Formats: sequence, C-alpha cells, structure tokens
Amino acid sequence: MHNSVFSQTSLALRDSITHGTKAKIASINANSEQQVIDLSIGTLDDMADTRIDDAVINFIKNDARAIHEFAPVTGFAFLRESISDRVFRLRGLRYSPADEVMVTPGGIKGAITVAFHTLLDPKDEVIVPLPNWPHYADMLALHDATMVPVFVDDFYQQGLQPAQLEAAITDQTKMIILGDCVNPSGKIYSYKEQCKLADVIAKHNIERAKRDLPAIQVLFDCPYESHILDGPDTISAYTFTDKDHTQYALRDCTTIVTGPGKTYGMHGDRAGYICAPAKLVSMMARVQVNLNSFAATYAQVATNEAMQAYMDDIAHQRAIDSRANLQNYTDLLNAIEGVIAPVPQGGFFIFVDLSHYGDKITAAGFDTAQAFILEKAKVASIGGMHFAEGCEQLRHFIRMNCGRTKATLEEAASRIRQALESL
Repeated sequence: MHNSVFSQTSLALRDSITHGTKAKIASINANSEQQVIDLSIGTLDDMADTRIDDAVINFIKNDARAIHEFAPVTGFAFLRESISDRVFRLRGLRYSPADEVMVTPGGIKGAITVAFHTLLDPKDEVIVPLPNWPHYADMLALHDATMVPVFVDDFYQQGLQPAQLEAAITDQTKMIILGDCVNPSGKIYSYKEQCKLADVIAKHNIERAKRDLPAIQVLFDCPYESHILDGPDTISAYTFTDKDHTQYALRDCTTIVTGPGKTYGMHGDRAGYICAPAKLVSMMARVQVNLNSFAATYAQVATNEAMQAYMDDIAHQRAIDSRANLQNYTDLLNAIEGVIAPVPQGGFFIFVDLSHYGDKITAAGFDTAQAFILEKAKVASIGGMHFAEGCEQLRHFIRMNCGRTKATLEEAASRIRQALESL
C-alpha cells in the first residue's frame, strides 16, 4: 500500500487543460492592462434561445412537484420521446424512447462515464484515434482501462484508416471510440468512411461470437453533430454482410453519446443522452442509479424544449453563424506568413499549425506555440500536444474556438499577427 490518502488513480490524473487555462487567464488578467481573449474553451457566444428558459419557468409554475421529486433514472418519459424524435429527424434512425434512450447528468462526459462503467473492465483495451479530445485518456485511466492510441497522419482530411484500425485490434480490445466530427481537427467521417471502419469491426465481432469473446463496442461520440452543415452520418445505420451472407448490424454494438450543450448553448445544464440497444441501456441504467441517480430535473425540462422540432432551425442557424466567423478568422490567419490554418470540415474549432515559427518560439524561451501566444498575444488556446500526448509533431499546433463574435476573432488575429511578426 502506498503512503498517500489519495488513490494511485487520482494521483496519476493530469490537471484539466481547459480549467487550468482558465486559471492562467485569470492570473494574467489580474496583472495586465490588456485582457486575454479566451479561445480555449468550446462554447458559442450566442446565448441559448430564451424559449428554453421560459419552458423551465412555466414548468415550475405548473408542476413544481415534478421538479423537486425523484425523477426516473433514464429521464422523464416526455424527454425521451423528444430525444427519439430529434434523433430521427437528424439521423434518420429511430431509437425507442421506452428502452433505447437514456438521459445522463454531467453532460456528454456523464454519458461517456456511464458507458465506460458499464462496458469496461480493468485492462480492457480501448482504441482511440489521435489527435482527439484529451479527457478520453484520463477517463479511461479512472476505469483502469488501457488506452491504445492510433495516430492519424492526415487528421484533417482522411482520418483513421481501416488498415490502422485492423492493426490495433487484439483479443483484449473492448471498445473503439469514433465520432462523426472530431475535436480538434474538425474531420467529418462520411458514411462511406464509417462503413469501411464498420467492416473491420463487424468481421471481428462475427469471429468473436464463434470464439465466445465479447463483441467490440463502438462509442460514437457526437457533441458537434449539429455543426455538420450537411447533416451527420451514423455508423449504427450500417449492416455488414460477409461472403457467407452472415449479417452484422453495427447498431448492436454502438452507443451514441451526445447532448444539447454544443448545439443549443446549454453547457451549464450538464445534460447528456445515450442512444443504444435496449440491453445496453438497461445495464447502463443500473450503473447510473448507483453513480448519480438521474439528470437534474431543471436540465431535463430545458433539454426537452431544445429537442422540439421548431428548434432545429435555431440550431442550424447557430452553426451557420459560427461557421461564417470561422471562415473569416481562418482567412485572416492564413494571410499571416507561415501560418497554416486549414478550414475544418465541420465543428467550430480550428487546429492551427505554427510550426514555421517553432525555432523562433523556442529561442524566445517558450516550449510551445500555445504558451507563446498566450503570453505575447494575450490569446488563449489549447496546445496540440494535449490532443496527442508526447507527439512532438503537434508541439506548435494550437486549437482555437471560433464560436466567438466576428469582432473578437478579428482582434485575436491582429494580436497573433503582431506577436509572430515580433519574433
């Protein structure tokens, strides 16, 4: 037994990069006349539609008891109905609100936590294409699972390739984390690309059934689904057929996790939801009741209003507006000598390559472009190596949120230009 009151797992966790950056910003702002422009955290400046607020207020007025009493573990029935309808409108897939939809506290991170608790045992291997969301690594460590990173060379355009996925799978593989739009690159996985990956998974799962091994599970993480302007594709819509005419439906092994945060500006509501086969949702509900019971009733009522059909146009317009700001911002950055700011396929982040200035940034006493830009331009971002730990190739990449106003982004571009030209 080690000599700390804290568990070894908790001691091994890294500080949250997003919340850590917030603390650095506060420190700088307290001692600087020029305030930091925060492009580090993934929110839109556009507030949530006020009709969401009104729905909560009216619900409290009409049925306050339901707000303050225990709610169903899987969420209010009316919300599960609304989620089922919204998913069908967005993805063309129908998940039964009775037993294939579950609402989770803690946002999408809460949904992922429930999925991990339900599906992973210690030492199970989980394949994660990189660069990707930094919290996967720490959340897997909390479950004592083994993350198997697969670095994607062309993370802007091609993404994870079937041969890479095939090479990473072993008998210990329990899960593969995929999605329709990836943070930080904005890479969108088309239906054709998803099907090619699905072929690999299905072949293994057919063989595993013969060997009495558990099926590989797909965690399909979709926070940016509404920021795919042509609409998202979904791996669980695909059914594989092998040469012997054996079929395998990817829906049987896929858990979709998403929520209203990025779509409707409801980050503080901390509601997420899961769409998965009934047998998985049943077990996830058993896990959730022992973790944190159910999602906050206020958040459930707010999410229900967001899921209404009239809000679809609101969500789409929010995505269009943020995309316009993103395009303008990348134009300004690409006009700076040596800056490579690809326009992402989807989402509202950009993943910018400042490697042209790497040697000068190092000579100026900074380890990363992120640290240099924060100190000298007073613009906060997330450094590339947080999305693929130890990957030197990404040392001078920065991820920036383009959900801010056009004026804010223009000021950020001006500051970055001045800082780089000073090197």
